[in-house]
Amino acid sequence: MDEAFLSGLRDLLQEQCRVPPLPAGWRCTSAMLAAHGFSYGGDFFVADLVRAPGGGTSLTMVLVDVCGKGETALPHAVQFAGALRGLMVGLPGEGLMQAANAFLLRQPSDESIATAAQVVLDLDTGHYAIRSAGHPPVLRWDAGADEWRVDTARGTALGVVDDPEFSVSEGVLAPGEGLLFYTDGVVESPASDIDSGIEWLRERARDAVAEDGLAAVPARILGQVTRGDDDRALLVLARE
Repeated sequence: MDEAFLSGLRDLLQEQCRVPPLPAGWRCTSAMLAAHGFSYGGDFFVADLVRAPGGGTSLTMVLVDVCGKGETALPHAVQFAGALRGLMVGLPGEGLMQAANAFLLRQPSDESIATAAQVVLDLDTGHYAIRSAGHPPVLRWDAGADEWRVDTARGTALGVVDDPEFSVSEGVLAPGEGLLFYTDGVVESPASDIDSGIEWLRERARDAVAEDGLAAVPARILGQVTRGDDDRALLVLARE
């Protein structure tokens, strides 16, 4: 693909990967790295704030890993990111993943498949609901126990079947707690399975919190992951 075209797509995707300004007491940080040999990757996230008519604000955020890697995944990522942002306007909650699945099924490419993790977070109470579509499990920082706990939400990847199932996990983030989202490139490698990779991530992320706080976790972890055959992305949503 033409370098100028890819650069334009990258800039467009980065523009869509922005978190709206969060109210005092909340912070979001992220870090991304494309696959070995590529300057562009297909991992991305989209986010939007929803203000209830009677007051209160919630954040909807989705971290996505599209099929493919590097520049081959970039066009699919840009198209899907735009669709997700549009869908969020009318379906910020439980219907979003079903609508995203329907969108991918209508695409002509066999590579229109993605995994995703969605969170809907009440920024007033800290209550959250997580839905997963074939994505590595979200980690939740438990400040009282001083450890990352593996979330239980599981589901079917998007763009595979007409009626995917998504289980939902719920909880409340207290001050000093947060959620860690990541793509499989962070925890998978030819030398180890995903379960071992998740345990590695829990240990390294715990050390990062102890030394520099929750906000530093994405950059610290990405600095310890060598560029390999898959794109990598991490995102932390923390209640300060």
